[in-house]
Amino acid sequence: MKPILILFLFALVLPLSAHAASTDKTVKAQIEKCETKYKVDKTKKAECIKKVKKASSKKAESTSVKESKSKTNLQADKAAASSTTTKKALKAVNVNKATATELAASLPGVGDKKAQAIIDYRKKNGKFKSAADLEKVPGLGQKSVAGMKKYLKF
Repeated sequence: MKPILILFLFALVLPLSAHAASTDKTVKAQIEKCETKYKVDKTKKAECIKKVKKASSKKAESTSVKESKSKTNLQADKAAASSTTTKKALKAVNVNKATATELAASLPGVGDKKAQAIIDYRKKNGKFKSAADLEKVPGLGQKSVAGMKKYLKF
């Protein structure tokens, strides 16, 4: 899958960089035309250059919008791919006996840091007797504990 992403990126980036270089040359050429055409009249020359720059910035904005949409789609694809490979095996776990790794793997909304906070709190304050005790753990609130209640054993 990775070679496909790399090829996709090259197919996307190379034409855009070539387009940017040709756009710069075009803008410079148009500015030179303004300078030659209005050599004597500085006001008209300045207006002409201003119009050229304004037109090129609009084109650059539309290109950057297209680029950001492409990047967003690519990021969404990556996120979707990674979420399918890293889904948790949600299962009931005894919060008084489980390791941090087991807690992180088994409970929804609990990653490595929260799992370690649960372990640290348990070591400091003793065993958990109910889900309400888990709400006292820094980083866990009513909502997160409510979401994991059906996976908790004491």
